[in-house]
Amino acid sequence: MGFLNAVYDLGNKQLSGIESFLQLPLQPGGKEIRVYLKADNFDEKPLKILSVSKVDTVDFMSGEQDTEKWKLKYLYRDPVGPNASWKFTPIIKIGKPKKNYQNNYEDFAGHKDKNGKAISWREDTKSYFFKLKNKTLIDYEESGYFAAGSVDAIMNGLENQVGNIIEKFTENAPYMIVLGIDDGGHFLYPGDIPIFVDYFKEKFDNRNRNLGSNKSKGNKRCAMCGKEAESTVNLNEIFNFATFDKKSFLPALDENAHSKVFPICKDCFAMLSSGRERLDREFLDQKTLPGTNIWCIPEIIGPDLAENQKIINQFRNFIQKNDAVQSEKAMFDGLAEFMNANLVFHFVFWEKPKGKAAQELVHLMIEDVPPTRLRRIEKIWEKSLKIVESKKGERLSSAIKTIYFTLNNLGKDDNERKVLKDIIVKTIGKILNGEKVNVESIKLIFVQKFSQLLHPSKEQKINPYSEIKDMFLVIDFLSSLNEEVNK
Repeated sequence: MGFLNAVYDLGNKQLSGIESFLQLPLQPGGKEIRVYLKADNFDEKPLKILSVSKVDTVDFMSGEQDTEKWKLKYLYRDPVGPNASWKFTPIIKIGKPKKNYQNNYEDFAGHKDKNGKAISWREDTKSYFFKLKNKTLIDYEESGYFAAGSVDAIMNGLENQVGNIIEKFTENAPYMIVLGIDDGGHFLYPGDIPIFVDYFKEKFDNRNRNLGSNKSKGNKRCAMCGKEAESTVNLNEIFNFATFDKKSFLPALDENAHSKVFPICKDCFAMLSSGRERLDREFLDQKTLPGTNIWCIPEIIGPDLAENQKIINQFRNFIQKNDAVQSEKAMFDGLAEFMNANLVFHFVFWEKPKGKAAQELVHLMIEDVPPTRLRRIEKIWEKSLKIVESKKGERLSSAIKTIYFTLNNLGKDDNERKVLKDIIVKTIGKILNGEKVNVESIKLIFVQKFSQLLHPSKEQKINPYSEIKDMFLVIDFLSSLNEEVNK
């Protein structure tokens, strides 16, 4: 429960209504392409869209407003699933654009078939225009929020603007397209428009009502707060963990006991949803371990909730002002510096499997790690660097990266690297948990690879002597950690 309690505490108790459930569609540094819709009267339902009047580009969250206000403007929440025929808000995430005009054009207007013949976006289910019409906009019209003909007016306008849209892709940054209303040349975001807000609320309320009635029969007591609730939802509405290294990694995620293990009331759902969004925005490390996301969740152990939140905010501000952490986006480099007797960290190592964007694959969870332990690990790493005469960085992230690359580079193929990654993650878990590492097994792996390193194939672009030196560094570091555990 330490992990869940920490996420709950990150939730903003000041928020009410839909604000707790909103998310940011992009990370800072992204770009947004704004589509200005000309409407007959945007205060009345149904909204009658006449045309697309303008398209422009701005930086994501540009301006002086704080994050919470931007969340209200974007009115964004991730879709309920890849096959859903509706979205909570008219925002399409594009990702980083292709490197040439033609490929970007086809992504919108339609790709070519096997014979090289162009396919209209109306038949190309992979095109952005098809997805925008059939998986976002059409439901607004069918639900009575848009007047008849509005979707066709939007799509016709976008077809005419497709060249202009593609020319906006000028940077190697993630892009999104957001539809809003042209209010005399001023762009109104979805959250500024009552009809879009009402649509969001209806969809969200209906979904929660269905989840509660279908999945929580026979158990109406919230597992977080203990209060009785008319309806509850399950934990997988917040954490899409699909596979686990450990059985019962988190409650309510075992499909055999899906509705009975961990029901959550609406208020706790709001707090956990808000905490999850803040977790992704402020406490996510995506650089330390390649291909793996690491949540570094702070928790204050103490009875004074206001004081606890104050310390959490101090830690967040410390991280945001730490130049080394911000430049590398490696939160591990700041954790060992922020000392507080009541502070502990929880770590979750997870990734999104390729082609399964709705799933989250968890590799490891470590709870209740004090900053003092992280600092001791860092000090031992510094000593090992001096002993081996290595010039690698002295921070905690450097130690983790060295373990990763030293072992991962020994893999001849994807299958070997998959096995090695499991060893890497378990080793890092033992380090953070203050447990002894099986150094002999890692030595054996290194010895078995010596011949491969000293006689590398043409495909292996490695320096064998540098690799062997890193092996000695890793062994000295892990052995020194074990000595510390034995004290």
